[in-house]
Amino acid sequence: MPTDDYSFMDHAFDRIAQLLHRQLTGEALSAAELQELEAWGRQSAGNAALLEKIHHEASIHDMLQTWHRIERNREQNRARFLAQLQAPAGQAPRLSFFRGKVFRYAAAAALIIGIAAITWQHTRTPAPPAISLRESAPIAPGREGAILTLADGSQMVLDSAGNGVIAHQNGARVVLQNGQLAYNSTGGGAGAVAYNTVSTPKGRQFKLILPDGTKVWLNAASAIKYPTAFSGTTRAITVEGEAYFEVAANDKAPFTVTAGGATIEVLGTSFNVNAYTNENSIRTTLLSGAVRVSAYQHSATLKPAQQATVKPSGAGLTVTSQVDTDQVMAWKNGLFNFENASLDEVMRQLERWYDIEVVYQKGIPPTRFGGEINKQNTLQDVLQILEGSNVHFQLQGRKLIVMP
Repeated sequence: MPTDDYSFMDHAFDRIAQLLHRQLTGEALSAAELQELEAWGRQSAGNAALLEKIHHEASIHDMLQTWHRIERNREQNRARFLAQLQAPAGQAPRLSFFRGKVFRYAAAAALIIGIAAITWQHTRTPAPPAISLRESAPIAPGREGAILTLADGSQMVLDSAGNGVIAHQNGARVVLQNGQLAYNSTGGGAGAVAYNTVSTPKGRQFKLILPDGTKVWLNAASAIKYPTAFSGTTRAITVEGEAYFEVAANDKAPFTVTAGGATIEVLGTSFNVNAYTNENSIRTTLLSGAVRVSAYQHSATLKPAQQATVKPSGAGLTVTSQVDTDQVMAWKNGLFNFENASLDEVMRQLERWYDIEVVYQKGIPPTRFGGEINKQNTLQDVLQILEGSNVHFQLQGRKLIVMP
């Protein structure tokens, strides 16, 4: 479905959202405005169904009950959420769970038009009956945790390890403290370079501090390989999946990240790398400082708020300016950001965070979403929000079936 034809941010829907909000809050519309709504309703079966739902008190009540159920744990998660935000200096943390023009105009209308996900259905086939998710066992959200692979190949599950020194690696003490891994140099390292790997399974994310002081946040289903001590004139590490870096400055030893077919070189900066193998590109997004991205005999130096995209097929490197860094960093800040995301993009995020398998009953519906959702909700809570967009789901254990 072309996003320019069916975007919920277009002017036509912007106008309709205002009218729906005014009507829901009890304001009388003029005859011309009522005719405008009626004409919109005649444009598609989906529009007509929406208007019917708005005038059905029980439907509104059900949507409000769903919203209450999903947000009832918001206060108890608030402290943890604020701690994860780590807003840049001088900026207040963003606490809004939903954003965008439509939501500013109409909180009430947003409940009816899908709450956190609004989509245009270009079809006149009636939607199938909603599949209830209440009978399935709740699937909890992901949490902090990872697996540490030491230089000798032995592994440690960091979820269950206690605080303190958990290993010694070639001149460094490996310390776990309150769910964060760090390396303290003992000054005695010699011989061949030793490498460690931290990997996060699906349903886990983790923070570590590399031997040079660089801070790294790993998203779910990701891995980072690094030396236990940096020496010489370069600091080279390898990443799979997604990671955010706050690189310790060292002009004499550039920091280099290899991710798939891309190489990123920095001096001291903050950036995010998304290099999942099941995504169609490797994306490097710069938040501060400068990085140089190289791939397939192409290279580009990024400025803040720019994103370099590399296609694994070797199709080249492109740079996009003024990207939405809030969306890029949502995973680190405790949110799903589904702004203009396709259904399969949304499902891949849910697969990683909730450790599930997603299958499509009849292909992938051409649906696009918008808005933000707290990642601390259960899978069922998130799916109830998404079902407001005429996409339906059925759970069989940890297999999620998507039904149009």
